[in-house]
Amino acid sequence: MTVSVGVVTDSTADLDAGLAARFGIDVVPLFVNFGDARYRDGVDLTRDEFFDRMRAGGTLPTTSQPTAATFEDAFRPHVEAGRAVVGIFISSKLSGTINAARAAAEQFPGADIRLIDSQTVTGGCALLALRAGGLAQLGASADEIVAAVETDRARQHGYCTVPDLSHAERSGRIGKAQAILGGLLKIVPLLTFASGEVDVAAKVRTFTRAQDAMIDATIKEIGDVEKSRIMVLHSHAPESGRAVFDRLREKLGSAPAFMELAEAGPAISTHAGEGAVGIFSVAG
Repeated sequence: MTVSVGVVTDSTADLDAGLAARFGIDVVPLFVNFGDARYRDGVDLTRDEFFDRMRAGGTLPTTSQPTAATFEDAFRPHVEAGRAVVGIFISSKLSGTINAARAAAEQFPGADIRLIDSQTVTGGCALLALRAGGLAQLGASADEIVAAVETDRARQHGYCTVPDLSHAERSGRIGKAQAILGGLLKIVPLLTFASGEVDVAAKVRTFTRAQDAMIDATIKEIGDVEKSRIMVLHSHAPESGRAVFDRLREKLGSAPAFMELAEAGPAISTHAGEGAVGIFSVAG
Protein backbone atom coordinates (compact mmCIF):
# COMPACT_ATOMS: atom_id res chain seq x y z
CA MET A 1 0.00 0.00 0.00
CA THR A 2 1.26 3.46 -0.89
CA VAL A 3 2.27 5.58 2.08
CA SER A 4 1.05 9.14 1.60
CA VAL A 5 2.10 10.53 5.00
CA GLY A 6 5.56 10.77 6.50
CA VAL A 7 5.88 10.58 10.29
CA VAL A 8 8.57 12.48 12.19
CA THR A 9 9.37 12.60 15.88
CA ASP A 10 12.33 13.66 18.03
CA SER A 11 14.86 11.61 19.94
CA THR A 12 13.26 12.20 23.33
CA ALA A 13 10.67 9.62 22.21
CA ASP A 14 13.42 7.06 22.87
CA LEU A 15 12.37 4.94 19.93
CA ASP A 16 14.70 2.06 19.24
CA ALA A 17 16.16 2.41 15.73
CA GLY A 18 14.69 -0.92 14.66
CA LEU A 19 11.22 -0.04 15.92
CA ALA A 20 11.35 3.37 14.25
CA ALA A 21 12.37 1.78 10.94
CA ARG A 22 9.67 -0.86 11.23
CA PHE A 23 6.98 1.83 11.56
CA GLY A 24 8.59 4.20 9.04
CA ILE A 25 9.28 6.96 11.56
CA ASP A 26 12.03 9.55 11.08
CA VAL A 27 13.73 10.59 14.34
CA VAL A 28 15.32 14.04 14.66
CA PRO A 29 17.97 14.12 17.40
CA LEU A 30 18.22 16.70 20.16
CA PHE A 31 21.68 17.77 21.28
CA VAL A 32 23.47 16.67 24.44
CA ASN A 33 26.18 19.10 25.50
CA PHE A 34 29.21 18.50 27.70
CA GLY A 35 30.68 21.97 27.98
CA ASP A 36 31.55 23.14 24.46
CA ALA A 37 31.25 19.63 23.02
CA ARG A 38 27.89 19.00 21.35
CA TYR A 39 26.59 15.57 20.41
CA ARG A 40 23.51 14.44 18.53
CA ASP A 41 21.40 12.35 20.88
CA GLY A 42 21.73 8.69 19.98
CA VAL A 43 23.85 9.44 16.90
CA ASP A 44 27.21 10.78 18.07
CA LEU A 45 26.82 9.60 21.67
CA THR A 46 25.70 6.14 22.71
CA ARG A 47 24.01 5.40 26.02
CA ASP A 48 27.11 3.66 27.38
CA GLU A 49 29.38 6.53 26.33
CA PHE A 50 27.02 9.03 27.94
CA PHE A 51 26.98 7.28 31.30
CA ASP A 52 30.73 6.72 31.21
CA ARG A 53 31.15 10.49 30.92
CA MET A 54 28.58 11.11 33.65
CA ARG A 55 30.39 8.79 36.06
CA ALA A 56 33.74 10.36 35.25
CA GLY A 57 32.56 13.62 36.83
CA GLY A 58 33.50 17.05 35.59
CA THR A 59 31.16 19.09 33.43
CA LEU A 60 27.53 18.05 33.79
CA PRO A 61 25.58 17.64 30.56
CA THR A 62 22.80 19.85 29.27
CA THR A 63 20.41 19.41 26.38
CA SER A 64 19.28 21.67 23.55
CA GLN A 65 16.62 21.38 20.90
CA PRO A 66 17.31 20.47 17.27
CA THR A 67 17.93 23.26 14.80
CA ALA A 68 15.27 24.28 12.32
CA ALA A 69 17.68 23.20 9.57
CA THR A 70 17.71 19.67 10.97
CA PHE A 71 13.93 19.53 10.75
CA GLU A 72 14.05 20.91 7.21
CA ASP A 73 16.29 17.99 6.28
CA ALA A 74 13.74 15.59 7.80
CA PHE A 75 10.73 17.18 6.11
CA ARG A 76 12.25 17.76 2.66
CA PRO A 77 12.23 14.17 1.31
CA HIS A 78 8.55 13.79 2.19
CA VAL A 79 7.56 17.14 0.72
CA GLU A 80 9.50 16.47 -2.48
CA ALA A 81 7.80 13.07 -2.76
CA GLY A 82 4.40 14.73 -2.41
CA ARG A 83 3.68 13.28 1.00
CA ALA A 84 2.05 15.08 3.88
CA VAL A 85 4.02 15.15 7.14
CA VAL A 86 2.78 14.50 10.67
CA GLY A 87 5.28 15.45 13.36
CA ILE A 88 4.87 14.45 17.01
CA PHE A 89 7.19 16.04 19.55
CA ILE A 90 8.10 16.36 23.21
CA SER A 91 5.81 18.56 25.30
CA SER A 92 6.24 22.24 24.49
CA LYS A 93 6.30 22.91 28.24
CA LEU A 94 9.47 20.84 28.56
CA SER A 95 11.33 21.81 25.39
CA GLY A 96 11.23 24.26 22.49
CA THR A 97 11.65 21.43 19.99
CA ILE A 98 8.25 21.92 18.36
CA ASN A 99 9.08 25.60 17.78
CA ALA A 100 12.12 24.59 15.73
CA ALA A 101 9.88 22.23 13.76
CA ARG A 102 7.42 25.07 13.12
CA ALA A 103 10.20 27.30 11.84
CA ALA A 104 11.26 24.51 9.49
CA ALA A 105 7.71 23.94 8.25
CA GLU A 106 7.51 27.60 7.23
CA GLN A 107 10.24 26.93 4.68
CA PHE A 108 7.85 24.69 2.72
CA PRO A 109 4.92 26.93 1.79
CA GLY A 110 2.06 24.94 0.40
CA ALA A 111 3.22 21.66 1.91
CA ASP A 112 0.89 19.75 4.22
CA ILE A 113 2.87 19.59 7.47
CA ARG A 114 0.98 18.91 10.72
CA LEU A 115 2.83 19.35 14.03
CA ILE A 116 1.47 17.85 17.23
CA ASP A 117 2.52 18.63 20.80
CA SER A 118 2.50 15.22 22.49
CA GLN A 119 2.07 16.88 25.92
CA THR A 120 4.38 14.18 27.23
CA VAL A 121 7.85 12.77 26.68
CA THR A 122 9.85 9.56 26.12
CA GLY A 123 7.57 6.48 25.98
CA GLY A 124 4.41 8.59 25.83
CA CYS A 125 5.66 10.43 22.76
CA ALA A 126 6.79 7.10 21.31
CA LEU A 127 3.32 5.57 21.63
CA LEU A 128 1.77 8.48 19.74
CA ALA A 129 4.44 8.34 17.02
CA LEU A 130 3.98 4.59 16.66
CA ARG A 131 0.24 5.06 16.27
CA ALA A 132 0.87 7.60 13.52
CA GLY A 133 3.45 5.39 11.80
CA GLY A 134 1.23 2.33 11.89
CA LEU A 135 -1.72 4.21 10.41
CA ALA A 136 0.47 5.77 7.72
CA GLN A 137 1.60 2.31 6.65
CA LEU A 138 -2.05 1.28 6.34
CA GLY A 139 -2.64 4.18 3.95
CA ALA A 140 -4.43 6.55 6.34
CA SER A 141 -4.69 10.23 5.44
CA ALA A 142 -3.07 13.04 7.42
CA ASP A 143 -6.51 14.00 8.76
CA GLU A 144 -7.17 10.46 9.97
CA ILE A 145 -3.74 10.16 11.59
CA VAL A 146 -4.00 13.49 13.40
CA ALA A 147 -7.48 12.61 14.70
CA ALA A 148 -6.26 9.23 16.00
CA VAL A 149 -3.18 10.72 17.66
CA GLU A 150 -5.23 13.43 19.34
CA THR A 151 -7.65 10.79 20.64
CA ASP A 152 -4.76 8.77 22.03
CA ARG A 153 -3.22 11.88 23.55
CA ALA A 154 -6.40 12.46 25.54
CA ARG A 155 -6.22 8.89 26.87
CA GLN A 156 -2.52 8.79 27.72
CA HIS A 157 -0.91 8.58 31.14
CA GLY A 158 2.71 8.69 32.14
CA TYR A 159 4.52 8.00 35.39
CA CYS A 160 8.14 7.71 36.38
CA THR A 161 10.20 7.44 39.50
CA VAL A 162 13.82 8.37 40.05
CA PRO A 163 16.13 7.15 42.83
CA ASP A 164 18.07 10.44 42.80
CA LEU A 165 16.33 13.82 42.49
CA SER A 166 19.52 15.82 41.90
CA HIS A 167 19.40 15.59 38.11
CA ALA A 168 15.78 16.71 37.91
CA GLU A 169 16.47 19.56 40.33
CA ARG A 170 19.54 20.73 38.44
CA SER A 171 17.65 20.80 35.14
CA GLY A 172 14.80 22.80 36.67
CA ARG A 173 12.25 20.00 36.45
CA ILE A 174 11.54 20.18 40.20
CA GLY A 175 12.33 22.78 42.84
CA LYS A 176 15.56 22.78 44.81
CA ALA A 177 13.67 22.51 48.11
CA GLN A 178 11.94 19.39 46.84
CA ALA A 179 15.26 17.80 45.93
CA ILE A 180 16.77 18.61 49.31
CA LEU A 181 13.71 17.23 51.08
CA GLY A 182 13.92 14.02 49.10
CA GLY A 183 17.60 13.63 49.89
CA LEU A 184 17.28 14.28 53.60
CA LEU A 185 14.20 12.25 54.29
CA LYS A 186 14.80 9.56 51.68
CA ILE A 187 11.49 10.41 50.09
CA VAL A 188 11.07 9.03 46.59
CA PRO A 189 8.55 10.83 44.37
CA LEU A 190 6.19 9.28 41.87
CA LEU A 191 6.20 11.80 39.05
CA THR A 192 3.42 12.19 36.52
CA PHE A 193 3.01 14.11 33.29
CA ALA A 194 -0.13 16.23 33.47
CA SER A 195 -1.01 18.69 30.70
CA GLY A 196 2.54 18.49 29.43
CA GLU A 197 4.24 19.30 32.74
CA VAL A 198 5.95 17.21 35.39
CA ASP A 199 4.09 16.98 38.68
CA VAL A 200 4.40 14.90 41.84
CA ALA A 201 1.62 12.30 42.05
CA ALA A 202 2.75 10.73 45.31
CA LYS A 203 5.65 10.58 47.77
CA VAL A 204 6.80 7.32 49.30
CA ARG A 205 9.71 6.21 51.43
CA THR A 206 11.47 3.76 49.12
CA PHE A 207 12.20 3.34 45.43
CA THR A 208 10.50 -0.07 45.47
CA ARG A 209 7.29 1.43 46.88
CA ALA A 210 7.41 4.15 44.23
CA GLN A 211 7.58 1.46 41.54
CA ASP A 212 4.63 -0.35 43.13
CA ALA A 213 2.64 2.91 43.18
CA MET A 214 3.49 3.49 39.52
CA ILE A 215 2.26 0.03 38.54
CA ASP A 216 -0.95 0.40 40.57
CA ALA A 217 -1.70 3.84 39.09
CA THR A 218 -1.21 2.51 35.57
CA ILE A 219 -3.53 -0.44 36.14
CA LYS A 220 -6.28 1.85 37.47
CA GLU A 221 -6.17 3.93 34.31
CA ILE A 222 -5.58 1.31 31.64
CA GLY A 223 -9.23 0.60 30.77
CA ASP A 224 -9.62 -2.33 28.38
CA VAL A 225 -6.27 -4.08 28.79
CA GLU A 226 -6.39 -5.87 25.44
CA LYS A 227 -6.83 -2.55 23.62
CA SER A 228 -4.27 -0.65 25.66
CA ARG A 229 -0.74 0.24 24.56
CA ILE A 230 2.18 0.46 26.99
CA MET A 231 5.84 1.46 27.01
CA VAL A 232 8.05 0.77 30.02
CA LEU A 233 11.24 2.84 30.07
CA HIS A 234 14.39 2.69 32.13
CA SER A 235 17.43 4.92 32.33
CA HIS A 236 20.44 2.59 32.20
CA ALA A 237 18.71 0.27 34.69
CA PRO A 238 17.80 -2.87 32.72
CA GLU A 239 17.12 -5.02 35.78
CA SER A 240 14.72 -2.47 37.29
CA GLY A 241 13.07 -1.92 33.92
CA ARG A 242 12.57 -5.64 33.33
CA ALA A 243 11.24 -6.15 36.86
CA VAL A 244 8.63 -3.40 36.45
CA PHE A 245 7.72 -4.69 32.99
CA ASP A 246 7.20 -8.24 34.24
CA ARG A 247 5.28 -7.23 37.36
CA LEU A 248 2.99 -4.96 35.37
CA ARG A 249 2.33 -7.60 32.73
CA GLU A 250 1.51 -10.15 35.42
CA LYS A 251 -0.87 -7.79 37.24
CA LEU A 252 -2.65 -6.82 34.02
CA GLY A 253 -3.86 -10.41 33.65
CA SER A 254 -4.20 -10.31 29.86
CA ALA A 255 -1.92 -9.07 27.11
CA PRO A 256 -2.12 -5.44 25.93
CA ALA A 257 -2.36 -4.69 22.21
CA PHE A 258 1.20 -3.37 22.43
CA MET A 259 3.73 -3.56 25.23
CA GLU A 260 7.42 -2.75 24.88
CA LEU A 261 10.43 -2.31 27.17
CA ALA A 262 12.91 0.37 26.10
CA GLU A 263 15.89 2.30 27.38
CA ALA A 264 15.95 6.09 27.64
CA GLY A 265 18.64 7.83 25.63
CA PRO A 266 21.13 10.52 26.67
CA ALA A 267 18.74 13.47 26.24
CA ILE A 268 16.20 12.10 28.70
CA SER A 269 18.86 10.62 30.97
CA THR A 270 20.48 14.05 31.33
CA HIS A 271 17.42 15.09 33.34
CA ALA A 272 16.35 11.76 34.86
CA GLY A 273 19.79 10.49 35.82
CA GLU A 274 20.70 6.82 36.09
CA GLY A 275 18.22 4.32 37.48
CA ALA A 276 14.90 6.00 36.59
CA VAL A 277 11.96 3.82 35.54
CA GLY A 278 8.72 4.92 33.89
CA ILE A 279 5.47 3.55 32.51
CA PHE A 280 3.62 5.30 29.71
CA SER A 281 0.27 4.09 28.45
CA VAL A 282 -2.66 4.83 26.20
CA ALA A 283 -5.85 3.47 27.76
CA GLY A 284 -7.90 0.99 25.78
